[in-house]
Amino acid sequence: MKTILISGGGGYLGTYLTQFLLKNYKVIVYDEFYFRWLFQNKKKIRFNNRLKFIKKNILNVSPDDFKDIDIVCDLNGIPNDPSSELNKKYTWDINYRGRKNFAKIAKNCGVKRYIFNSTCAVYGYNKKIVSENSRTNPLSTYAKANLKAERAIYEMKNRNFKVNILRNSTLFGFSQNLRLDLVINIFVNSYIKNGKISVNGDGKQWRPFISLTDVGKIYQLLISTDSYPSFITNLVAFNSTIRDLAFKIIKYFKGSTDQIEFISNNKDNRNYRTKSNNLNKYFKNLKFSNFNCEIDQLIRGIKKYKIKSNLSTIRMKFYKRRFSI
Repeated sequence: MKTILISGGGGYLGTYLTQFLLKNYKVIVYDEFYFRWLFQNKKKIRFNNRLKFIKKNILNVSPDDFKDIDIVCDLNGIPNDPSSELNKKYTWDINYRGRKNFAKIAKNCGVKRYIFNSTCAVYGYNKKIVSENSRTNPLSTYAKANLKAERAIYEMKNRNFKVNILRNSTLFGFSQNLRLDLVINIFVNSYIKNGKISVNGDGKQWRPFISLTDVGKIYQLLISTDSYPSFITNLVAFNSTIRDLAFKIIKYFKGSTDQIEFISNNKDNRNYRTKSNNLNKYFKNLKFSNFNCEIDQLIRGIKKYKIKSNLSTIRMKFYKRRFSI
């Protein structure tokens, strides 16, 4: 049975991915566990006898941390554009320098595959639909640091150290460590709690999206088959304007369009649509999850766990507190 190390595994994606991969693998979660659901609820997790924790910051990594590790899933880093601007030096320390060093030590310790979680935010503002071969245009510290880390780590690849760069779209879906600062999750939670949806600006900006379920499937495929080569790919299930997405959520709830409000003084300059040539090339039989089913699960999770907007679910609030801003 392979042993997978998930760095940054205590977060939104990591909490979901850990439980998903435990079905077939031993998993070691490497995290400081500021967001504590996974750390505090180990006994409630299925196959928890296969689960171990390393409670450390990646800046303190050592070769001993990679003993008997087959594959690393690197989810480390300040997780979004706004939070990255609160302390730019720390963002560069973690998202670039820390992750680069983490990968270097993993390679030297004999790790066979390194899966690097990046972001489609590296495309910044683009009027055309962009693929992995398109010019990057990072606008935020988050995107710039991730792109530089991508390039540094991808250069480390060889036949014994395969590197897969996964540029995530905007994620959505339920995780016990839920984020309520991602647009689909925001809209669904807002409608449940307030009966309305607020859209920044005119909502005409484009974004790509993918569910946690689909990201989990892709990680599973990469981990289960040793023959996949090194590659860079966008992870995208669909593109939508924020405006159209709001209407789609309202339609799901059988609501009215007058339950959408547009906030003109909160403009977002990021605008990009993505496609993936490599996703189609390497995962030809991948079937994306049904949108309405994902929203069903999200609603059930929010209600079951009584999730609220707070320091744990809004990353900007958490990092403002952490950086004393």
